[in-house]
Amino acid sequence: MFEIYRSKHNPHHYVAVAAGDGQENAQGIRESQNLAFLTHVAVDGDPRIAFDAALAKSRIARDGFYAFEVTTRIREHAE
Repeated sequence: MFEIYRSKHNPHHYVAVAAGDGQENAQGIRESQNLAFLTHVAVDGDPRIAFDAALAKSRIARDGFYAFEVTTRIREHAE
């Protein structure tokens, strides 16, 4: 399970940490005044827009966290 946090200052920036991870980087993310908890994502759940669980696992193993950016825009349906 991953914990997803969103930047309070930039709505496009997100950070994921492994649920239950007690290492310093994960704790720093959880305690950050700049991030707010958003949701949980299953490790081997269905693929999600803008979240790659395999890449998250790799980066968390290497860095202790996985930072990513999501940009959305409204698209008008053209017929």
